[in-house]
Amino acid sequence: MDNIGKRDLFLEKKAAVSKASPARDRIALILDEGSFMEVGAFVKQRPTELGGIADAAAEGVVTGWGTVNGAPVCVFSQDAAALGGAVSEMHAKKICALYDYALKTGIPVVGVFDSKGARIAEGVDALNGYAAVIAKATAAASLVPQIAVIAGNCGGAAAVAASCFDFTVAVEGSEFYFNSPTVIAARSGAAEVKAGAAEAVAAGKADFAAKTDAEAAGIVRALISYLPANSSGDKNYAADSDDINRLTDLEALGAGDAASVLAAAADNGEYLEIGAGYADEVFTGLARFDGEAVAVVGFFGTVTAAGAAKAADFIGFADMFGLSVVTVLNSGGFDCSAEFESCGLTAAASLAGAYASASVPTVTLITGLATGSAYVAMGAKGLGCDMVFAWPQAEISALNAGAAVDLLCADALKAADDPIAERAKLTAEYGEKLASPYEAARHGYVDEIVDPLETRQALVYALGLLSTKN
Repeated sequence: MDNIGKRDLFLEKKAAVSKASPARDRIALILDEGSFMEVGAFVKQRPTELGGIADAAAEGVVTGWGTVNGAPVCVFSQDAAALGGAVSEMHAKKICALYDYALKTGIPVVGVFDSKGARIAEGVDALNGYAAVIAKATAAASLVPQIAVIAGNCGGAAAVAASCFDFTVAVEGSEFYFNSPTVIAARSGAAEVKAGAAEAVAAGKADFAAKTDAEAAGIVRALISYLPANSSGDKNYAADSDDINRLTDLEALGAGDAASVLAAAADNGEYLEIGAGYADEVFTGLARFDGEAVAVVGFFGTVTAAGAAKAADFIGFADMFGLSVVTVLNSGGFDCSAEFESCGLTAAASLAGAYASASVPTVTLITGLATGSAYVAMGAKGLGCDMVFAWPQAEISALNAGAAVDLLCADALKAADDPIAERAKLTAEYGEKLASPYEAARHGYVDEIVDPLETRQALVYALGLLSTKN
């Protein structure tokens, strides 16, 4: 066969394994146009005892690499159009080989999950494939960022693999579960519980819910734009057109929660919230200050066990990948409930430990309450946070002023001619003398009281100073 004939044969074989499919469409949405380089297209299943080679284009998973806004990424996308995207030994080997490329080059991994499960005819070989993929994802966890997209069915061992990723985007119409909701309902006799995108976010299994594949791809691209390529220590910077001395908008600051602060103080007011819809008293997200990508954690109101765990996990990720951590604190403490007593202590300890062990720059801004355990566990100077700022209206104390007066001044209140007026007077005095941010600053627990208008300046300058922290 001459060279022309060989090329014609190649084109014929290439067309057979590179059929148009949702898997390829999803990759095209994620990557920069024309940047995808496919590898492993000709991988095939080995014959099994229960049958010959199954005809699955690209062995049911498309793998390769490309760029997102010019930054290189590795990507795989399971192909439900090829034998339902069922996982085989070689299907898993393709994904594992892709991880090897990612780890050698230090670039993120994006995985699109859409599979009906393992190829039963392969038996343990297919199950071992799942285990191998989980092992690779675990090995990569401390080295490169991983983003999972749940685009179709993702159950059982596949759900375990997807849960090893750092961030998860669930698309409307997908299913994300360990045990099938139908099976659980049949065994328990209860009504079938949905396992869709909204439910995955509400349960904390996914960080984002997207209505379409295109929206999911947009979220992936936004995440990659903020994240470092790997954990080597290189920060993610982007050109910034915003004035670092711009005064923040008091009206936009609102009640002093993290979203309001970012809308007023971050570069161009832009940020990406992660985990919205789960433990909403805790905000986790990414923003930029003077071009530097920064992890932001906000505490607002009463913090539950789920919220504490959410914050601890995010701080741990930021520390692993060299993202500075900005904390916005306006919380009166942890949840007072039987549920918190049973499982919240571990989460609270993990949160305090995440701050105490963080090696990245950490800056805390107290916008409102920082009382009791909230002060202790949520970015305190004593935990090792590098710089702590407070607004003039902040309240920093062992107890909030009202509760402290009720506890410490009970006799005086009983003896007062007008207990209500006396309580108000004592509360004001306690707040001014013992819960004032100036009192905390006097003892060195707050580095500076900042005008809310100058919040952006304070945060940008602090992060700039700490940018060379070893």
